[in-house]
Amino acid sequence: MVDQILQEMERKGYALVSNLISSDELVAMNQFFEDHRGEFTPAMVGASDKKQRVESVRGDYTYWIDALEPVKPFDKLVQFLEKLREAVNQKFFLGLQQFECHLAYYPPGTFYKKHLDRHESNSTRSLSFVFYLNNASGGELVIYNKQNEILKVVTPEAGSFICFMSDEFPHEVKAAQNERRSFTGWMHTKIIY
Repeated sequence: MVDQILQEMERKGYALVSNLISSDELVAMNQFFEDHRGEFTPAMVGASDKKQRVESVRGDYTYWIDALEPVKPFDKLVQFLEKLREAVNQKFFLGLQQFECHLAYYPPGTFYKKHLDRHESNSTRSLSFVFYLNNASGGELVIYNKQNEILKVVTPEAGSFICFMSDEFPHEVKAAQNERRSFTGWMHTKIIY
């Protein structure tokens, strides 16, 4: 899978693969969602000390995962991401140091307006990634180029994975019709922990 991801990234700047997560792992991950639902917090927008909840921009809820000591059943995903980080560095010389990740769910009717994951000021986010943990109606990830042309529309499919360059691809999450769940994050060019 890592080789396929690298080849697609080299050709397009993003990569999409299916069936990265087994059905047993998906069951365990979705059970984790249910067991910890009360611990998810409303996602915010803005940088550092100016973060705020703006549901007209973003309506998801998040639960942060420690990438250095990941809880089960997400430890295998973190191991995969570490292998991917090393491979991306070897292939593209990006100098990725660490990554951060969280679980996210979008209740029906919620969305995330078009944005770049790399903030304009002082951001070290270089590679964005999403693992889909359930099949969702709506909730598509729409990836654009910088000319505002749609490059890819990704329907959330349980077990699939997409990654893309954080500063190259504006993207949005369309309104979900049923709950959309993911494991999402960014690889950074500095030590963040």
